[in-house]
Amino acid sequence: MSNQLEKEVWALDRCSGCGLCVATCSKGMLHWDEQGEHPVREIRQKTIGLTQIPLDSCTFCQMFCEETCPRLREREELPARRMVSAKMKGVTDSGEPNEVIKSLLISALSAGLIDGSIMSDMDGWAMEPRAKVMTTVGEIADDLGVRGLWVPTLDILNEAVYEKKLHRIAVVGPPCVSQAIRTLMSSGNARLNPYKEAIELTTALFCTGAYYPDLVFEFLEEMVGISRRDVRRAYLSPRGRELRILLWDDSMRRIPLSKIEGYTRPGCASCNDFLGGSADIAVGNLGAKEGYCTVITRSEVGDLCLQNALDFELLEVIEEVDEEALKRAKEEKERRGRAEAFDELMLMMLDALREPQKRAEVRREFARLYEVDRIPESIEEGRRYGPCLACSGC
Repeated sequence: MSNQLEKEVWALDRCSGCGLCVATCSKGMLHWDEQGEHPVREIRQKTIGLTQIPLDSCTFCQMFCEETCPRLREREELPARRMVSAKMKGVTDSGEPNEVIKSLLISALSAGLIDGSIMSDMDGWAMEPRAKVMTTVGEIADDLGVRGLWVPTLDILNEAVYEKKLHRIAVVGPPCVSQAIRTLMSSGNARLNPYKEAIELTTALFCTGAYYPDLVFEFLEEMVGISRRDVRRAYLSPRGRELRILLWDDSMRRIPLSKIEGYTRPGCASCNDFLGGSADIAVGNLGAKEGYCTVITRSEVGDLCLQNALDFELLEVIEEVDEEALKRAKEEKERRGRAEAFDELMLMMLDALREPQKRAEVRREFARLYEVDRIPESIEEGRRYGPCLACSGC
């Protein structure tokens, strides 16, 4: 691994937490630290006599971690092909995004469009979110979903591809997971083909940010009096701006998001994708008719998956979506992400006053945010560029 991932992603708190770099690391050197803010590189040592020599295991590596990191690539949002309000049909009609996604996946699995899925679920023993490979209708139907709580979804990609040998995988997660898959798919490295050929469908949940599960559960225990073992399911409702806690006695507790805002992953501030702009299908409550959720398809396989669920009569849809509400939410997240970036730039500039070696990094970030090719190296050069390009030296 070169320093690009460490300097441009980890050190700047831009890690999305998708887990793809951990999965694709060909030498198995990456793992999560205790805080889970970003992966860390394992340092291995060789003993020669009484001397411990650290080994650089990333030498001669093809840097799959950097090849697949969604934070090192810029992507345009894929255009929407179809936009509907949908709800699950069956014994119980439900417009919850998790239930609609399960209907999409169950019909796709039944029709042979996919042969398995990677989704988040609640571990019944440890009582914490986890990623899980699901290959049967029963497993998908029983999934509880943990929308809004952080899970490194793609950590288990190797289990799906190499252990279970799946060839048509559906991946469900927040928008950053779909961004990572799209980055993977755009790679020309043939050694990544086993992953590229195995993934068939990406589904994203509308997302305003992911929260650290352990911190949220600590808050529930200390401030609300809810034991972790009393929780059957926990998920965010962006429409209601609240964290909903379903207990095993079937009661529901609602916690305003303002109470837990401090537990959001730092890397979420760098993301401006609310509507899953890189996914084949995006699903969320916002913009839908009451009792439904919004479903957006952005690819041919997304259209096929939605139509397949309708043919199986597992979904009911209406052509009614509040596109203005979606547009406002998208713009709000873009503004928040840009504001966070400028705040970080100010801190970087202050650091550069004390540490001159950081000035080149500040210039690169300044040029990126102000959308110029470069900024002047000196006042004299700035005057030659003319006023208001980036810095005229005035």
